[in-house]
Order: sequence, then C-alpha cells, then structure tokens
Amino acid sequence: MLFKVLYFLYILLLLRLETQFYDREQYKKLVTYRARKLVKRYNTRLYVHGKPQPGFLAANHTSYLDPIVVLALKAGGAVAKMEVKSYLLFGAIGEKIGTLWVNRENRKSRKGVIDLLNRWDATNNPLWIFPEGTTSSFGKLDPFKMGVFKAAENSGHMIQPLVFCYDNPMVDWGSNGTEKDLFRSMLDFYMNDVKTNAYCFWLKPMKVGPGDAQKKADELHKKMLIYIRRFEKARDE
Repeated sequence: MLFKVLYFLYILLLLRLETQFYDREQYKKLVTYRARKLVKRYNTRLYVHGKPQPGFLAANHTSYLDPIVVLALKAGGAVAKMEVKSYLLFGAIGEKIGTLWVNRENRKSRKGVIDLLNRWDATNNPLWIFPEGTTSSFGKLDPFKMGVFKAAENSGHMIQPLVFCYDNPMVDWGSNGTEKDLFRSMLDFYMNDVKTNAYCFWLKPMKVGPGDAQKKADELHKKMLIYIRRFEKARDE
C-alpha cells in the first residue's frame, strides 16, 4: 500500500512542478499521459467505445477515480468546488489545466460560473462537467443540474457526453454507508487494493436548441442510465 501511495504522490508532485514549464496545451497532453500511467499502475482497465468530439465534456460521477479516468481519455479543465483550490497539489494543477472554481454556498459565485460557461470556448478549450453536481451511488444516476445544458443552449457549443461504468462497488465514494472526503476515499482505495474495469462510452454529441435545455438534460439522463444499469454491476453478477 505504501508504495502505491508514494507513487500517486510522486505523480502529483511531478505535475505540480511541471506547471511552470509548459503552456496549457502541452500540459494537457502531459496530464493525459500521467493519468494513463496511474490507471495502469492501479490495475484499472479502460475499455473505450467511440471517440470524443469538440464541445462541453459531460460525464456521470460516481467515484474518486473519475477525474483520473476522464483525464486519461481526454485532458480538459473542469468546474470544481472552491475548497479544492486550496489543496496543496490539486489546486495548482487544476488552475493550470483550466478549472472554473465555484463556491456552492455562494449564489453570486455560482452565477459567475454560469456566466463564464456561457462565454466559454468549449471547442478550443474542452471543459469537463459532472451534471449531477455531486457523486451518485454505485449503479445510480442523480438528477442533472442545468448549468452545462443552459451553457450549450446559450453558446451554441455541442455537448459531448461520456458515460463510464465500473464493475467494483468499492469505488463508490460512499461505499461504507457514509459520505467520505477525497483523502479518506483514497486511503480506502489503497488499503483495500481496489481493482476495477471501467467501461467508457462516448455518446453522440448533443446540440441544444433554444428552449431545449431541460428536454436535452432529460434525454441524456435517460440514455446514461440505460448504460449504467446495464454495465455498472459487480463483476460476479
């Protein structure tokens, strides 16, 4: 376990130091390379169907593994809660890759992020968004918030959905029955030597026309849930 923890910290430290030496596009390629190394190191196999197209990158959210998985598939910024910005290593890395920070308790901050999303060039600067706004339990999908769908409607950019499914319930952020913070989740991951496959499906890009945000959100939620119910099951089921 100690070696795995040290290797993860080594990768984070490298990425933190490398923020000084690369521009954003070069750094994104580096992040994807390092994320793929982490995925292999921790015996998480990725099975990928399809290829991403330009637009807002929208994915379901189950686990602490999600950021590594999505970055291993396609590097991009993210919308993240403000607390993460103060984390010793994560904050600087997130800032470099292009993160929008939001204070969930502050309505003005949330509105500011929506305004930024409306003006965001999602074609040239991919941005990962988890529409649930939080993590869902293993095998489930919480209702979507409207931010990315409204942004796509207002900006004209496409939404490129990704749905991924694990086959080990231990990756669930709250698998012990209580919500865990990031570091507790990582510790459990290492202590239990969690291994999983991740089945990743790039879905057809979505165009959100005027007044269609809610309709498209409902359509995507329904479609993602079909995949999750089909593929997000324990391996022995």
